[in-house]
Amino acid sequence: MEHKKENTKATIYTIISVVVMLLLLIFFGFKAIMPDSEEGILVDFGNSVVGSGPQEPAPSVEKPASKPKSPQVSEPVKTQPQTSEDVKEDVQTQDFDEAPVIESGKRKQETEEELARKAEELRKQKEAAEAERLKKAAEEAERKRLEEIERKKREEQERLEQERLERERKAAEIRQRTQNAFGGGAGTNNTSGEGQTGDAGNQGSPNGAANTGTYSGSGLGNKGSGFSLTGRSLNGSLPQPAYNIQEEGIVVVQIEVDRSGRVISATPILKGSTTQNSELWRVAKEAALKARFNDNPTAPIKQIGTITYHFRLD
Repeated sequence: MEHKKENTKATIYTIISVVVMLLLLIFFGFKAIMPDSEEGILVDFGNSVVGSGPQEPAPSVEKPASKPKSPQVSEPVKTQPQTSEDVKEDVQTQDFDEAPVIESGKRKQETEEELARKAEELRKQKEAAEAERLKKAAEEAERKRLEEIERKKREEQERLEQERLERERKAAEIRQRTQNAFGGGAGTNNTSGEGQTGDAGNQGSPNGAANTGTYSGSGLGNKGSGFSLTGRSLNGSLPQPAYNIQEEGIVVVQIEVDRSGRVISATPILKGSTTQNSELWRVAKEAALKARFNDNPTAPIKQIGTITYHFRLD
């Protein structure tokens, strides 16, 4: 019971204390918080929103005021807090200072793009020039290859033609010897002969030398000469060598004749020659180069034959 009474008393005291505190707040706390009058900022008296000078001007005397007017207290200027939009506008005004930097960066980018474009054009020009050079080199190599093929083809044709002529010559010799062996030779002693005409007999000159391979001409050295060139004939006579030394002998000159009959090469050879005197060889070569034969379009490009000169002392 006693414990219950004490709780009841504590509850009553608590309620009384709360009520007293509320009354004190109502009569003293709220009254101190509420303002007695309006608040604001005093503004200097004037008649314009602009002005200049440190002193207050005297009142105007043009028209005396009929009734004194009590000074009106202007409405207090309320400053509004700066919003986020104002801050954003202030920040945006800073773009004016950054514009030159952006413009400079743009020009730099354009310059880099122009340099890259020129570099690309130069690279393409170099590639085109290199491709053209390679093309010309390939064309030149192909031209040389075709020329080499044509040259080898001509050489092969000439070789085959020379082999054919050599076979014909040997066949003629064999045929002539066969005829001579079976009594086709001339003379009372039935001796064999030599020559290229295909008839019986020993072709040549009574004043000539044996085994020279030359079957026409006088056989008298600087007073006569002979040649061997199958299927071709002389235009005129053989040129005579200038012979003015005390030396005699036979010089056989191998010649190359083109289709027009011109001697394009002359070389003294040992086969058939009886002297190796350099002077006789020289004059024989010079004379052989002056010889001219008949034109033959069907002849080999370079037909090989011989011219024999007999040098004899008078």
